[in-house]
Amino acid sequence: MNSDSVVQFDRVWKQFTIGETHDSIASLLASSVARIFHPNKKVQSKRKTFWALQDASFAIPRGEALGIIGPNGSGKSTALKILAGILRPNRGHVRVVGRLAALIEVGAGFHGDLTGKENIFLNGAILGMSRAEIRKKLDEIIAFAGIERFIDMPVKRYSSGMYARLGFSIAAHVDPDVLLVDEVLSVGDAVFRLRCIERMKELIEQGVTLVFVTHNLDQMQSICKNAIVLDGGQAVFSGSARDAVGEYLQAMSRSYTNHTTDVSQQKTLENAPVKLLGLHFLNERGEKLVWCRADQPVRVRLRLECSARIDQAVVELNMRANLSNNLVSINSGRSCIPIQLERGTQTVILHIASLPVCGGQYFWNARVWNQNTGATELDTSFRYPLVIDDAGQATGLLCIDHRWLNQKPNDSQTVEGLEVRHLVDDLEHREEVHAS
Repeated sequence: MNSDSVVQFDRVWKQFTIGETHDSIASLLASSVARIFHPNKKVQSKRKTFWALQDASFAIPRGEALGIIGPNGSGKSTALKILAGILRPNRGHVRVVGRLAALIEVGAGFHGDLTGKENIFLNGAILGMSRAEIRKKLDEIIAFAGIERFIDMPVKRYSSGMYARLGFSIAAHVDPDVLLVDEVLSVGDAVFRLRCIERMKELIEQGVTLVFVTHNLDQMQSICKNAIVLDGGQAVFSGSARDAVGEYLQAMSRSYTNHTTDVSQQKTLENAPVKLLGLHFLNERGEKLVWCRADQPVRVRLRLECSARIDQAVVELNMRANLSNNLVSINSGRSCIPIQLERGTQTVILHIASLPVCGGQYFWNARVWNQNTGATELDTSFRYPLVIDDAGQATGLLCIDHRWLNQKPNDSQTVEGLEVRHLVDDLEHREEVHAS
């Protein structure tokens, strides 16, 4: 491990116990009596153990941010609690240099009967601040949390969002050398989450070292240059944040595609002549996937079973981020592409050059109807997920392909010429594509 790192997590193992030794008081008494009269006899335990972390290692230099991502149960929160000193490892070495502030659980370290203001002094003292330091920053902490009206109210009456806002505000204003932040920020409102992100970026610029555990991949990429992926308690990848997201989503894809959907899981129209046997997303190599980059080509493969021939079928695929917002609708009829469905099983494939939308999880459905009769032959629910990663580049609905030009006062002709050349190149490219 690098001796210059302010956070060192060196070959750490942590074990937990599942279950209880005794099922009842009678069992406990019987076991105690047995140990008294037979001290050398081993009493079989019903407890089971598991390793939450296994030989996990990482190091963070001063002023850098490290993201920790992974599926539920991978050991992320355990690693943070070990760094915070809440848990002790069974093996390995952990070192944190300087003042540490942590936001790991909502309301951690708060006393419910004390007011918000009193808890600021309590938490500040726990984090190593003097009373004079806390008093100096008191107004700033309260203002950032946005709970001025409730600061003299006992925190047991606070909502989970108010807890999180006050907890983060305290942790972010104690001038920490190392800040640990868990997924707890997800309980705050959208505006406050943006303020937290900006505050974390400010702290990093001031030389604070950040460890950020989250399931929000876009948020992590916007803050952290590097990340590790934990899976089954092991650090399976360490590198750039973007590559870590890819590694994590590939692992999730492999796990997901082992559970293929079949017709028994579909809600189809009663006595409909078309049934959907499967809907899968493929990359350019024909491999199944459940995530892709926003600029990555995708194929959507439909396997259909038809009980009757349809001479002129219209196939439609729709993508939504939620139940009420249809973002993408691709229809073979509008594209003037004739599709003839024969009796039996056949495959229809849609090629999509890119899906330039904001990163997140989207859901698809499939529809088929007879163009001659207008009858709907298939209409599934929006149950087919596809995760899109925009590398943290977008915060709206769309991730639009674009370019920037820096136009100076004395080179307007040059810039205009560049714009014209880009336009001509684009038109020529479209003509080549159309001709092919």
